[in-house]
Amino acid sequence: MTDAAQSPAKEHKQKGGAIGRLMKYILIQKGKFCASLFLMFIGTFAFLLVPVLLGDMINNLATPGKGSVMGTAYQMLGLSVVTFVCLYTAFRWMTDVTQNALFRLRQDLFEHMQGLSLRFFDKQPIGELMSRLTNDMDTINNLFQNPFSLTLQSTFMLIITIIALILISPVLAGVALVIIPLLAVFVAVLSHVSSPSFSMLQVKLGDLNGIIEETLEGQRTVIADRHQKTSSALESGISLDASHAGARAHILSLFISPLCLISAFISIAVVAVFGVKLLNDGLITIGALSTAISFCLLFILPLTFIFFNYNFWVSAIVGAGRMFEVLDTPPDVMDKPGAKALPRIRGDIVFKDVNFSYVPGRRVMKDANFVATPGMKIGLCGPTGAGKSTIVNILTRYYDIDSGEILVDGINIADVTQDSLRRQIGVVQQEPLLFTDTVMNNLKYARDGATDAECISAAKQADCDAFVRQLPQGYDTVLVDGGANLSQGQRQLLTIARAMLAQPRMLILDEATSNVDTRTEKVIQGALRKLQEGVTSFSIAHRLSTIKDSDKILVVDDGAIVEQGNHDELMAKRGLYYSLYMAQYKGRISEVLDDIIAANERKEKTAGQNPA
Repeated sequence: MTDAAQSPAKEHKQKGGAIGRLMKYILIQKGKFCASLFLMFIGTFAFLLVPVLLGDMINNLATPGKGSVMGTAYQMLGLSVVTFVCLYTAFRWMTDVTQNALFRLRQDLFEHMQGLSLRFFDKQPIGELMSRLTNDMDTINNLFQNPFSLTLQSTFMLIITIIALILISPVLAGVALVIIPLLAVFVAVLSHVSSPSFSMLQVKLGDLNGIIEETLEGQRTVIADRHQKTSSALESGISLDASHAGARAHILSLFISPLCLISAFISIAVVAVFGVKLLNDGLITIGALSTAISFCLLFILPLTFIFFNYNFWVSAIVGAGRMFEVLDTPPDVMDKPGAKALPRIRGDIVFKDVNFSYVPGRRVMKDANFVATPGMKIGLCGPTGAGKSTIVNILTRYYDIDSGEILVDGINIADVTQDSLRRQIGVVQQEPLLFTDTVMNNLKYARDGATDAECISAAKQADCDAFVRQLPQGYDTVLVDGGANLSQGQRQLLTIARAMLAQPRMLILDEATSNVDTRTEKVIQGALRKLQEGVTSFSIAHRLSTIKDSDKILVVDDGAIVEQGNHDELMAKRGLYYSLYMAQYKGRISEVLDDIIAANERKEKTAGQNPA
């Protein structure tokens, strides 16, 4: 079988699976759902009894003395009340059921995404993921608001109407039912055109979200480089593609209303012609004919609702399918069965012949070997893209290695739970991340159960207590837009205080002072030194002055650790580190000379203390 032939079958299977999984969320409140269906059936049945009573009333009027017209009118009024009460209650309960299902689905999706590995987010644009959480969720919400309940009620109405028509006159029922296959064929042809467009529409909306989010986040760059028109043109192009996909997707709804109206008139006319003949032949009463004609109109009504809501169903199924794709994606990094919690560590780190690749076949870490003893300060340097960040990414087990071992206090990190490992690692990133919340809650983010006093103590250690108290509400000041109401240095000091509060046994410093001025850098460096006391720390740096005092510096180039040693040892080797250092400090000869003199003095002092 060709791929082209397999595609429709595969698409049909995916749609069926999405509907079944959506129904599982509906059936979380199975009792309320079934009660709603029961009331919906009773209300619909009561509504459809009105045409029957109307036929009886006409027969009573045609045959004086046969029955009470007022009695029938009272019965019709009673059925109207029953219809209203039952349908209102049914729709109210169904709303509770569907909104609970939507809530559970949204929670499952978000919680599952929180558990996915970084490799998943490396492959997925944020705009696309946001589209699945918003646009795709909205399509399901649009279905659950009214179309879902109306489709169920319309199905009841259609079944009851068909049965009633058959009971009144099988001949008239057969005439009326001819319209169903004709409408079904027409809808099937249009759906073949519109259904793929719903998938394309959701993809284009994801692309559009990505462009808008990226443009707004980088608005300063857009304005500085005068690319407003270019950004607008790019957004316009993708938006136009989404518009065209939406127009094709909704082509079915353009035909449904006029098509169903024409079908209703034709059906009523044909039934009336055949009904008159049956009436003349004495095979049906005038009341029965009136009821049959009423049912023909009511017969078209549910079909109209069902077909008109078809777009909501297809759109929701496509959206649900995209969401279930994420839910079915397993994490790349998973705890082994029976993995144990890592006990409180000293900070003894060993890399043994570690190899790693982000993409299979493209190795970015090659036979990495090094040892870090407890409390040691490790500096990581090298050209851009050499693999410095990769070392900390696999040490924190954001990614699993291809081969080799990473040992912490002699324990392979692959054999312990991820949570117990990361709980003991503090991270200070190049771009400080603060949440839209109070300063106090941003600090407490580091450790569950941290008290206000502990947070304030950490803030004092990180030299940020003073400026926090000068904020309008002090520690209760709400930080907005990632801390836009603070300076870059202040945001970084808060993240250092947050790391202190976590009381880590290992520390990752990722270019922590690269985006601040020299004066602020000295303040941050002072806070970092306090944070590094007694813990094994890894500092990624392009500015080599920040790692000169490290106990060991790892020089990384093209995925390999090419040099190891302290600053003096590496300068004496005149290798890659020496080249990087000299290139970085070109034009600052005096500082380099001071470093060389200081190194010689330290050597002489060491030689004096240890005579041959």
